[in-house]
Amino acid sequence: MYLIKKHISLFMASFIALSLYGCSSSDSDNMNPSAEMKQNNISSTQKCISFDTKGKHKEAFPYCKIAAEMGNSFAQTLVGSMYFRGEGITQNYSQAAVWFQKVAKDGDVNAQALVGSLYFEGKGVPQNNTQATFWFQKAARQVTLHPMVLVGAMYFEGQWVDQDYMQAAHWYQLAAEQGDDNAQFRLGTMYYEGQGFSQNYSQAAYWYQKAAIQGNSNAQAFLGGMYFEGLGVTKDFKQAYAWLSVAAMHNQDATKSRDSVAAQLTPEDQFEAQMLASEYLKKYNIKL
Repeated sequence: MYLIKKHISLFMASFIALSLYGCSSSDSDNMNPSAEMKQNNISSTQKCISFDTKGKHKEAFPYCKIAAEMGNSFAQTLVGSMYFRGEGITQNYSQAAVWFQKVAKDGDVNAQALVGSLYFEGKGVPQNNTQATFWFQKAARQVTLHPMVLVGAMYFEGQWVDQDYMQAAHWYQLAAEQGDDNAQFRLGTMYYEGQGFSQNYSQAAYWYQKAAIQGNSNAQAFLGGMYFEGLGVTKDFKQAYAWLSVAAMHNQDATKSRDSVAAQLTPEDQFEAQMLASEYLKKYNIKL
């Protein structure tokens, strides 16, 4: 099987920029924020990050709140996340929504997708499909990834929200049912790995097939592998060869796997597999 490209958290750029100021802090710095601190955004942010990276969320929260109120978008993200998870402060989805919206309005694509999900589910805000669509569309204008896939990835990775495979699968499925091939591939992989629910090769093959016919090369490679092993589908070396041939257009590992399958075919079967591969290449060689 082949590695999935992980979504890179966009807010890390902010973290790197802040770290240039230096964020070291000893435990002796654990004190209540002072009026003087409120006048120093950099110092508040440093203490916020220092405590947060040590997992001391209760100590971090007041400093993060000060920096957030002074307009620091990274601190706003942390405060929103703390309210959402109930880390360092009592869980409060309404407050989480307030802070995430501030970051979303500044153009952060992850925040825009997450705010859209809050409106979609009525979590911390009144359920509002119009607002959900508004924020999802804002996110969609910035990246090619479906906004619901972004939300699913946040739950899958535990970014800003608690890691929750069932919630990740929920959002992937919503996007998958709308025809998004990336979501279909990710959902198929969750079924293949048994993440969030019982391992189910048939469901994995079902979603891989959906993505594969749209030209998703990762799904094509995985589907070819499943036909080769007979997982979730009837073992079929010709189908394995055909799908791996399409995937091989954009995946060097798939080329090696295809050649391994070819070595196990008779000359007659190999000819038929090549004909099938030629047909699939015309139909399904669409996306990188």
